[in-house]
Amino acid sequence: MIAADTILSALWQYWDSKRGHRRMPLRREIDPCEIPRLLPHLQLVEMVEGRGSRYRLTGTAIVDGYGFDATGRFTDEILPPARHAVASRHYALVSETGRPLFVRNRYLKGNSVTVVISRIILPLATDGAVARILLLGQTFAAALPEQRMTVETSIDLEADEIEFLDKAKLSLVSSSDTIAASR
Repeated sequence: MIAADTILSALWQYWDSKRGHRRMPLRREIDPCEIPRLLPHLQLVEMVEGRGSRYRLTGTAIVDGYGFDATGRFTDEILPPARHAVASRHYALVSETGRPLFVRNRYLKGNSVTVVISRIILPLATDGAVARILLLGQTFAAALPEQRMTVETSIDLEADEIEFLDKAKLSLVSSSDTIAASR
């Protein structure tokens, strides 16, 4: 899924090398100085008990792609309801399972696909066992170079691709690792 995307595959390899044989690396093991070319494509998401998810950091390529900086904001403050529901579902899935996830979403303006966003959502432990911080890598493929996300852009729920990335590493993984996104 991510092999053709140089940004996402580089982030996956970096994260995977940091975790070693553990389910996930610790947040303090991620060093931005080691991955400078990936920084514009990264987001840190904090899972806040009883409140949801808050963007702690948003890279410049993500700011450009969405047209605003989400840093410091909760998802329910900035995302339209349908997009908030999808993002919350993906973040909770990674946080609760501690498993890395690939997601690809299509976004529409009217009936036309304007942007396809590919992302990996990677769990980071703060205490060694629980994923309270998520590391996201995102890339944008726009139909036209000047297109970006806008208020009029809606998520195409029928084209939500989602797949766990750790199936080859963990022995606890079931034979079917592709998740059908609940609609």
